Amino acid sequence: MMSFLQAVLLMMIDQINEQRTIASIFHLLKGKKSSQTIQDAKLYHLDKWFQTAPFLERKDFDQMIHELAAQQLIEIDEMLHAKVTASGKDILETIAADFPPLQYLHGWKLQDCANMFWKRLSLTVQVASHFIYQDSAYLPVTRDEQAQRWLKSFVAGRRLPKEQLAARLHRELFALLSEQTAEDPLILVLRLSGKKRTGKTTAQASMLLHMESTEYWYRFLHVLHAAVQHIIQHAADFPLLFAMIEDIYEPVVLTQSTKKTAEMLGRGFTIEAITANRRLKRSTVEDHIVELAFHYPNFSIRPFVSKEMEEKVLQAAAVLSNKKIKPIKDQLPDVSYFQIRLVLAKYSR
Repeated sequence: MMSFLQAVLLMMIDQINEQRTIASIFHLLKGKKSSQTIQDAKLYHLDKWFQTAPFLERKDFDQMIHELAAQQLIEIDEMLHAKVTASGKDILETIAADFPPLQYLHGWKLQDCANMFWKRLSLTVQVASHFIYQDSAYLPVTRDEQAQRWLKSFVAGRRLPKEQLAARLHRELFALLSEQTAEDPLILVLRLSGKKRTGKTTAQASMLLHMESTEYWYRFLHVLHAAVQHIIQHAADFPLLFAMIEDIYEPVVLTQSTKKTAEMLGRGFTIEAITANRRLKRSTVEDHIVELAFHYPNFSIRPFVSKEMEEKVLQAAAVLSNKKIKPIKDQLPDVSYFQIRLVLAKYSR
């Protein structure tokens, strides 16, 4: 029987369709923040899966890929590019009807935020529950010192009697889970701890809900991501929950180094000047610029690519019907890899 994660792998392989190696999928699921992995996520529209399987070990990944190949659902060439077979396509059609849409899942944009939100939320619920019983003798559900420091500041800043804080948090959380329709609220509630109650582990919760463990994990992430988006959109209705998110949510997620490059570009620095000033390789700065083109619809590539050159790249890409860079480069020797990547980045949006 195919696991939920194997179904995800099969869908991702189908979407990439031999244009990147199998390893690229592993790095994407693990959340490797390299320029290549970020480019893969955006170019093949797989950013929803980014960093959604941080627990995945390479040996387990390789085993799942081996099983898919053994079942003749995928074929792998000598360069470790994979494609879904006709049988695999049939399986994808079969599971499509039962596969959850996960429409609110967005690993690249929300996973770091959702992870910290969960630490803050679960810790705050635990502490609020013990407030009611005037009990301070318990082990915190997270050892994350950053989350613990945040909670102390959060409680001190509310200026509410502790019982009122607990009641208001309960009211907001109940409303949130009632309003969101992404998943069964029990998926999240089972994980919460409080006085006389220990939250379930992923394995325990999946057994109670009669779900395969990786399906439960993805549904848990889905309800978290849906919650974050709902809170952001209705911040005034959820003042306590919004306070758990407002300092960690970023509408556009960029690596710190890319942010620095963007700031220097905004001040009129050229690629050469940024390279010299920051003591970076030119290719690194170019990676940053490609990342900006992926994420900002209004980012102009014109300083780096002429209109004529842009049209040539688009024509070559259309003829070749893929997003591989080397075949386009072979057709357009006067265009750099950087310029090709920029055009593809712009139009992948």
